[in-house]
Amino acid sequence: MALAPLGTQVRPYRDYLTPALHRRFNKASRYTLLLCYMIACWMGEWDNLLWLWFPLGLTGIRTLLIFLSALSIYVLRVARWHVGRRQTHTRCQTFTTYFFRPATLVTVIAYIFSAMMFVETYIWSRGANDRLNFIEAGRMHERFRLNERPLYLRYLFYLLATAQAGVHLWKDYDRIDVPTTMPKKDCDDGTGSTPTTRAPKPRQVLIKSFKGMATQSSSLAAAVAMTGFALYFALARHLIWSYYYSFGRYLWSLSKTASPTGLAPFMPLCAMFLTEGTLLVVLWEFVNKTFDVYMAQEPLKNDQPITNDSKDPNGTLLNGLKSKKDAVKAIAFWELALITDAFPDRRKTIYGEIQRKKAETYQQITAICLGQLRDLIERLNKGLDPAYSPDAAPSKNQPTPPVNLVPQIAQPLKNDKPITALPPKPNSKWEHIEAAATSIAKSHSSPGNAQQAYSREAINRGMKKAQEGARDAESFVTKHYNKLVSSSVGALFQHSLQRTANVVVLAAPYSRISLICSAITALTNLAVFSFREDALGRFNGGIPDIIRTFTTALIKLDEYIATVPIHWSDKDTQNKPESERRKVPEVDQVRECLRVGLEMILGSFHEYLSSMGLSRLEIIEANKAAGVQKGPELIQAGAR
Repeated sequence: MALAPLGTQVRPYRDYLTPALHRRFNKASRYTLLLCYMIACWMGEWDNLLWLWFPLGLTGIRTLLIFLSALSIYVLRVARWHVGRRQTHTRCQTFTTYFFRPATLVTVIAYIFSAMMFVETYIWSRGANDRLNFIEAGRMHERFRLNERPLYLRYLFYLLATAQAGVHLWKDYDRIDVPTTMPKKDCDDGTGSTPTTRAPKPRQVLIKSFKGMATQSSSLAAAVAMTGFALYFALARHLIWSYYYSFGRYLWSLSKTASPTGLAPFMPLCAMFLTEGTLLVVLWEFVNKTFDVYMAQEPLKNDQPITNDSKDPNGTLLNGLKSKKDAVKAIAFWELALITDAFPDRRKTIYGEIQRKKAETYQQITAICLGQLRDLIERLNKGLDPAYSPDAAPSKNQPTPPVNLVPQIAQPLKNDKPITALPPKPNSKWEHIEAAATSIAKSHSSPGNAQQAYSREAINRGMKKAQEGARDAESFVTKHYNKLVSSSVGALFQHSLQRTANVVVLAAPYSRISLICSAITALTNLAVFSFREDALGRFNGGIPDIIRTFTTALIKLDEYIATVPIHWSDKDTQNKPESERRKVPEVDQVRECLRVGLEMILGSFHEYLSSMGLSRLEIIEANKAAGVQKGPELIQAGAR
C-alpha cells in the first residue's frame, strides 16, 4: 500500500463508518422484510391461496405496514446503541440511573407505536366473522352499540408493548457487544501476517437463535394475557370504557350504553392474542437480534479495513481513535487491532509514515493506546486509595524553591500583648460620661455573662437532646436498612465484588473492555512485528515505555484484586470458596490480555532490553509480572 501524500486532506472516520453501518442495516432489513411477509401471509384470508401469497395485493400492503412496525424499533436502536455493558455498583443504582431519563419514555413510545401498527393491521385484515369492528349493529330499530372486543384486544397489545419495553430496558438491548481482541502467541508465521478466527455468518446466528426467540416470545405473550385479564376486569375495565364511549359518541349515534357488565366471549380473543402477540414479540426479538449481529460485525469492507478507501487511511483511522463518541472510538480501536493483526501491508504504513503534522503515525497510535492503559492505572490507583490525586502526586517529590526575604529591620511581635492600639483618654465631661456608659455596657454583655445566662443553658440542653435524638434515629435507620439489604428482598441494594471491580477496572458508565484489549493487542502486534517491518527502526525507542506501562498495569491490577474489600452484603461472594471469591471474568480477561502482550514483547526483545534503557530491576519486575520463567538469555540480559 502506497503512503498518503503529504498535505492530503484527512476525512473524518464517520465518513467511512456510517456507510458501512448503512450496508449492514440494509442486509438486516432484508431478513426482517422476509419475516414481515411471512406474518402478512399468516394474517390473510385462507380462502384463496393464490392471493394469499401474491405480494402485489393485500398481502404486500400488510407486509409494508408490518415492516413499519419493525422499522420503529430499528430507528430506536440506531438512536440509542452503545458499546459495552452498563457499569454500576448496585442494581438499585442501575434503576435510578437509567429509568428516570427521557430515553426510557422514548423506548416505551416506540414499542407502543409498533404494537399499534401491528394490531391495526391485524384488525383491518380480519373479516366480519371475527367481530372486531368498533361498533355492532343491533336490530333495525336499535342504535349502534360499542364493541368491547377490539378495545380489549388493543389493550392487550399495548400492555404487551409496555412489557417488551421493560424487557428491552432490563436486558439493555441497546448494548452492542464488540468482541475483545487478544494477542496471539503463535501469531508470527514468518510472513508477517496473523491467522484470524472469523465470526460465523449472521444468517447462521439468526437461524440458531430463532427457536429461543419463539419460546421466549410465547412465554411473554402468555404472561401478558393472564396479567392483562386480571388487571382489566379488576381495575381498568370501567375507566377505559368511559374514555372509549366518550370518543365513540362523536363518531356514531350510539345508545346510552352504561358500563359493561358480565363476561363477553373473550376466549377467541385470547387465542387471537396468544397467536398474534407471539408473532409480534418474535418480530421485535428478531429485529433486535438482527441489529446486534450486523452491528457487531468486523469493521471490514470486501475483507479489507473500511478506512482503506480513504486517500489517507491512517489519518482517518487516527480521527476515529480520537473521537469523542465512545461507540465510534471502540470500533476504531477494533479496526486498529485487526490491522496490526491480519493486514501486513497496512501495518507497514504505520511504521513508515513519518511526516505528519503533530507526530509520526506510530507515535500518535502508541500514545493513544498507552493513554487507555494509563487511564486504567489511574482508576486502579483511585480504587486502592480513594484519596489519591494524580495532580498532587508529582508535587510531593519536587523540592520547594527557597524564598528570598527582605532583611528583618524590627523586633517580632509578642504574642502575650494585644496588638490593637489603646483608645484615647477622655478629656471633656461628655467623653467621661460616654466612656463610663461604654464600660458598663461591655461588662453586662461579656461572653462570660452570656454563658451563665439561663437562656444559653436551655439552648445547650436542647442541642444535646437533639444530637442524641439524631444519633438514635440514625442507628435505628441503619439497623433496619442493614436488615433489608441482608434479606432476599434487598438484592437491589447489595454491593458485589464483581460489580465494584468492573467499575474500577473497566470504567463507567459503560464497560471499556473492548477499547482496553484492542489497545493492548495493537501495541503488542506493533512491537513484535517491528523487527521485520520497521525499516527505519524508529519504533524500538518506545518499547521501554510500553513495557513499563504494561508492568505497572499488571502489578496495580493484581494488587487491587487482592485487596479490594468484600462488602458485608455480598452474600454470593462470601458463599464461594476462598480461591474463587476474587475471580472476576472480565477483569481476568483484561489481565490475561496484558500478561500475554507483555510476555510476547519480552520474548521478542529479551536480548536488547538492557541496551534499550531498562534497568535490571525493571526487567526482573516485568518478567515476574508476566509470569516468564527466566532462561539463560533473560538472566544475561538482566545482568547487563
